[in-house]
Amino acid sequence: MIRYNRSASVAKLEEKSVVEGLQRGPTRSLLELSCFLLICIGAHTYQSFNLFAVSSEPVRQLLGCPPPAYLVTIALAVYCFSSAVLTLTAMASDRRPADNWNHLGYRSAFFVFYSFSGAVADNFLAVLLVGLLLYGLEQCHVWSYSARGDHHEKAVGEKL
Repeated sequence: MIRYNRSASVAKLEEKSVVEGLQRGPTRSLLELSCFLLICIGAHTYQSFNLFAVSSEPVRQLLGCPPPAYLVTIALAVYCFSSAVLTLTAMASDRRPADNWNHLGYRSAFFVFYSFSGAVADNFLAVLLVGLLLYGLEQCHVWSYSARGDHHEKAVGEKL
C-alpha cells in the first residue's frame, strides 16, 4: 500500500509558489518603476501647477492653508530613512520581498504635497532621487533573496 505524505506535497507546492513569486518579482518591480517614472514625467511637465490655487473656495476652507515646503521635505526625508531601514532589516533577516504597490502611492503623493505648496519645481529632483534610491534598494533585496533562494533549492535538491 502506498502512503501519501501530505506535508511533503504541501511543502513542494509552497516552494513552487515561492519560486514563481520570485520570478515575477523583477517584472513587477520594473512595471512599478515605469509607473513611477511616468508620474515623474507628468510632475515635471506640470511643475508650475499649484493644486491649492486651482481648488474651489470650499475645498480651500476645508483643507486650510497648504503645508510649507520645508515640512514636506522633512516628511520625505523621514519616509526615505524609514523605508530604507525597513528594507535593510528585511534583507538582513532574509524575509521575502513584499509584493505590494503601496510605495508607488507613497512616493507619488509627495508630488501632490509639493503641488499644494506650489514647490514641485524646487523639489522635483529630491522626490525623483529618493524614489530611485528606494527602488534600487528594493531591487537589491529581490536580487539577494532570489540568490539565496537558488542556493537553498540546490541544497534541498542535493539532499533528495
